[in-house]
Amino acid sequence: MASNQFFHADCLSALANLPAATAHLIYLDPPFNTKVKRSYDDNFGSAQDYVAYMRPRVTEMLRVLTPDGSLFYHCDWRASHYVKLMLDEIFGLEQPKIAKAARGVFVNEIIWHYGLGAARAKRQLLTKHDVIFWYAKSPNYTFNMIRGEPTKAMLAKYCHVAEDGRRYMMSYGRKYYLQGGKPLDDVWALPAIAATSGERTGYPTQKPLALLQRIISLASNPNDVVLDPFCGSGTTVVAAKQLGRGWIGIDQSKKAIETGQSRIENVK
Repeated sequence: MASNQFFHADCLSALANLPAATAHLIYLDPPFNTKVKRSYDDNFGSAQDYVAYMRPRVTEMLRVLTPDGSLFYHCDWRASHYVKLMLDEIFGLEQPKIAKAARGVFVNEIIWHYGLGAARAKRQLLTKHDVIFWYAKSPNYTFNMIRGEPTKAMLAKYCHVAEDGRRYMMSYGRKYYLQGGKPLDDVWALPAIAATSGERTGYPTQKPLALLQRIISLASNPNDVVLDPFCGSGTTVVAAKQLGRGWIGIDQSKKAIETGQSRIENVK
């Protein structure tokens, strides 16, 4: 199955027509069961009905993943605890250190702290985060360490500079090279898209490129295939192309497909 294409269809039928082990990474930002009608009807009734809708689709996603592939499921407080139980049943609850090779693994619960929005709460705390569950098909999933910028204290500690430009410190006669800043943790403070940002497409629920660039860099390699079964505004496929990955976008909304096609044509 060639990558770099959109499918205008319900993802259940589109996924069923994809060969096994097609995608190295699947990111999904599906409906949240907000009970709000957008360009799609985001009302599934009860949480149980929502999970019943998502379960066969996620099961197909597991089949479509490569053995070293990962799935990132984006949700919020409305259904996150129900989604976690469903994903545990489909992938497995074990973490990588103790998982058997034949089972999927739970890797991380990522908190995306976006800052903007939800500023009208008066008798509750402001809602300022979403949840992204990271599961992998096997313990041998792709993982690329991401580090932040070195702090001033780190730079002061690694005060020597080698001929190749790398910074290092001396301890008991040995050189220790600076590997970068602090490794990425599971709380990501990335701003949502500002109302005046040129990145905005006008598509509801659009996520920032920085978020998808981080996920794709973390759990895939160049030339891997990234799949988004609810591609919406097309951010996932745009980030994938920017980072040298193949991509597949699926959505049952004609507006979503048109938005994604327009954006991807402008990626150099």
